[in-house]
Amino acid sequence: MGRVTLASLGPLGDELGSGGQGTVYALPESQSPSLVYKAYSEEMLTVLDTGVLAAMIEVPFSLSAQDRHELLAAAAWPRDIVTENDRVRGFTMALVPQRFHTTLKLLNDRPVRLGQAQLLLNPSDYLDRVELRIDDQFRLELLADVARTLRLFHRLGLTVGDMSPNNLIYSRTGKPRCHFIDCDAMQLNGRTVLPQVETTDWEVPAGGGVLGSKVSDTYKFALLCVRLFAGDQSTTDPSALLRAGPGIHALAIRALSGDAGDSPGLGTWEKHLRAARPILPKETVRVTVPSSPIRTTMPSPRTAVSRPSAAPTPVRPSLTRSRRRRLVKLVVLSLFLGYVASHTNQIESASRHVAESLFSDDDAAARAQADEIAAVLSSSAPVRDSVKSAVTNLAACANVKRSVTNLGAASSARQQSLTAANGLQITDLPNGAVMKDQLILAFTHSKAADDAYRSWGLKLSKQGCRKSTLNGPDRKRGDRESIVSTKAKQQFADLWNQIGPEYGHDQVSYQNI
Repeated sequence: MGRVTLASLGPLGDELGSGGQGTVYALPESQSPSLVYKAYSEEMLTVLDTGVLAAMIEVPFSLSAQDRHELLAAAAWPRDIVTENDRVRGFTMALVPQRFHTTLKLLNDRPVRLGQAQLLLNPSDYLDRVELRIDDQFRLELLADVARTLRLFHRLGLTVGDMSPNNLIYSRTGKPRCHFIDCDAMQLNGRTVLPQVETTDWEVPAGGGVLGSKVSDTYKFALLCVRLFAGDQSTTDPSALLRAGPGIHALAIRALSGDAGDSPGLGTWEKHLRAARPILPKETVRVTVPSSPIRTTMPSPRTAVSRPSAAPTPVRPSLTRSRRRRLVKLVVLSLFLGYVASHTNQIESASRHVAESLFSDDDAAARAQADEIAAVLSSSAPVRDSVKSAVTNLAACANVKRSVTNLGAASSARQQSLTAANGLQITDLPNGAVMKDQLILAFTHSKAADDAYRSWGLKLSKQGCRKSTLNGPDRKRGDRESIVSTKAKQQFADLWNQIGPEYGHDQVSYQNI
C-alpha cells in the first residue's frame, strides 16, 4: 500500500471518465480488489501537492476498524500513488460498486450510468420517462444518509469543498445510500491536493462560509435538500421542502439565509430527516419545476452568472416525416369515413380507433427526441460562462493557472457534448436535420476555441504577460473559432425555440449553449 509503478498496473482498460483534472481508466480484472486508475493531466501535475495526497492515502490506516469500514463504504478513497520514472502520475482507487449505477430508459437505448445525484434533480415527468422513479420517502432517506456521511467526514478532519451532484452518487438497491467520488478534491485538516474549485450553481455565497469548510459543506447540503425535493438543478426556493414537513422547511430557510452563525448543524439535519414523513401520499407527489434544464451529464466548474431567456417566437410549420405521416393518416381517415358513411353503427368505434392512433406514436417519438436535445443543451450550458470568465481573466493576466485548468475542463465537456450531438436521431422534429448540423458545428468550433484559448493561457503562464503574448496568434485563433461557433448557436437557438416549448422545454439563449 502507498506507492506502485504505472507498469505494475498492467495494460490500462477503457476510459471511464475525464475532466479538467485528468482521466480515469479501468484496470485489469486480475486486480484484487477491483481498482481504477486516475491519471492527472500535465497541468494538474504542476500544482499537485503529493504530500497531501500521500497523507490522504494513509487516513484509513489511522482509523479504528469501524471508522475505516464506514469511510471506505462511503467514498472511492485514494489507495496507492502511481509513479512513472519516479514521477507521480496519479493514483488508484476502488471501483465504484455496481449498486451505485443506474439504468435509464432513453429513446432507443437503456444505458447503465453512474448514479450521479444530478440525475435526480430533474422534474418528475422526466424521471418517469427515463424510468428513474423516486418518491419523497426515498429523498428523505438518501438525504439522511448524506448528512450522516458528511458528519463522518467532518469528524475525521475531512471536508468535501466542491460538494455538488457531480461527485455524489446514490444507490436505489435496498436502503438509499450515498457514495462520494473525486475524493482527492477534498480537504484534509485544511490542506488540499489540488486548488479548490466550485461547480456551477453550487458556489458559496457571502456569509455561506469559507470554501472547503464545514460551514460551506453544510450550506451546500441544504441546497441539495431543496433541489432534490424541487426536482430543479439551481433553485434556492425552499418551498418544495414543505412536503417533508414544516421542521425540515424551517431548517432550509435558516441554512440558506446567509447567516452562517444561525445555520443548523448536520446532526440536526440528520435527526429531523430520519424523523420526517412525507406530507402527501407517495403516489400523489408530482412536482414539476420547468425553470431549469434537464441534466444527465456533468456540468463544469465556473462562476455563476444570470441566464437571459430568449423572447418567444412563433413556430414555423414544417412537414417533417412525423407530420407527413400524420397528414397521410388524416387523409386516410377522411376517405375511410366517407366510404363507410352509410354504416352509421360502425362509424363511431372505427373513427375513434383511428383518431386515437393519429398522434400517440409520433408525439412520443418527437417528445423523446426533444428530451435528448434538452439533455445535450443542459450539459453544455455551464461551459460557456466558465470559458467567458477564463478568457476575461487571461486578457487581464489574472488567475492564469486556474483559467487554463477551467479551459481544459471546458474542452473535455465540449467533446462530450459534440459526441452526444453526433449521436442525436431527431428526424421526427421540425428542421431536425438542420438543428443537428448546427449543433455539431457549434460544438466543433467551441472546442477549437477552448483549445486555442488554453494554448494562449499556457504561453502566458510560461512567458509572462507581455503585449506580444497577450495579443498572440492563439488568442486570435480562439476569437475566430468563437465567432463561427456563435453563428451556429444562433441558428440552432432560433430553430429550437420554435419547438422546444411545444414539448415542455424552456427556450434557450445562444449565449448559454
